[in-house]
Amino acid sequence: MGLEVLKFGGSSVANAARMMHVAEIVSRHITSGNRVVVVTSAMHGVTNQLIELTKQFCSPCHNREYDAVISSGEQVAAGLLSMCLCSAGIPAKSFNAWQIPILAGGEFSNSSISSVCCDKILGELDAGVVPVITGFQGINDGAICTIGRGGSDATACAVANSIDADRCFIYTDVDGVYTADPRISIDCRRLDAISYDEMYELSLCGATVLQARSVLAAKKYGIEISVVSSFSDGGGTVVADSTSYVSTKWKIAGIAHHSGVTVATVKKQGDICERCLASDALFIRRISDNKYIIPQSIKGECNADYDDDVGLVTMVGRDLGNCAGLTEEAISSLSSQSISTKATLCGELSVSLVVPRLQTELAVNTIHKMIFG
Repeated sequence: MGLEVLKFGGSSVANAARMMHVAEIVSRHITSGNRVVVVTSAMHGVTNQLIELTKQFCSPCHNREYDAVISSGEQVAAGLLSMCLCSAGIPAKSFNAWQIPILAGGEFSNSSISSVCCDKILGELDAGVVPVITGFQGINDGAICTIGRGGSDATACAVANSIDADRCFIYTDVDGVYTADPRISIDCRRLDAISYDEMYELSLCGATVLQARSVLAAKKYGIEISVVSSFSDGGGTVVADSTSYVSTKWKIAGIAHHSGVTVATVKKQGDICERCLASDALFIRRISDNKYIIPQSIKGECNADYDDDVGLVTMVGRDLGNCAGLTEEAISSLSSQSISTKATLCGELSVSLVVPRLQTELAVNTIHKMIFG
């Protein structure tokens, strides 16, 4: 008998009909001889609604209360999903982070899970009950905290590690990891497998299919992740030790893009927040001695002048440290579409190009065609 963690994203639990379909998915896993733990996000759009509500009152001194408010969507989803499972003949109980407990450290709104107690989860499984656990939440010194947007992925990986699960399934609205964002690239292709390192780099550089921290946790604990669709059968991508490349010219797994970035020009060292530089969940790269590309979300924490008219397009793959030929061909391809390259950044796993913000999507498709045909 296998032990599996199934995480369902907001679109998968968006309404009663979607939750009934989730119950069918859970039933299939159980019928296949597995014991199942469910982790759920808030229903689609709810967290954004809660964030908008807090803007009427929020100030920096309200971080604790802010997290208490925006984490409540997961409690609603867990309760409703448990009711749905019970109605379908599957015994289930909902659990908040404090009831497990899931402990976390760090600052509010950007905490990291430190431990998950397995006793209650395993006890419910032994009693024939499916635990439905709130994602996104942790407990920090007795208070509810949140672990960053997309944090339910990290919750699922932490729970899987705690109970020594055989596999962790991330159910979402796409049937795997693609060579580019399928919302903007009609020619993108699904990968059968991708390595932890390349998936982390893609997530850090703008891909939203998995939270970056969840990939780090999966690699640390050796948890195999299957990214699958709750809307269709078949397909899927395994996140583990290796990548099934579809490019024959370069070992490139895919292309990520990020239009919510800015180029920060600092006057002196120390003007970029040290906490931000040390983050494992933020894309921050040095362009030159006094220029950095950073998320727009942390502009207020840096003493700098900003250029917001930028987007980031990143090719992620293996052995890209000697990337001169790849970079030159990419710049040439962009130039043929009248797209200027403002800066380039090269690393072992990635080559990033800074382009005009409004041309980001065109740049993704241009480079995708250059690499994958």
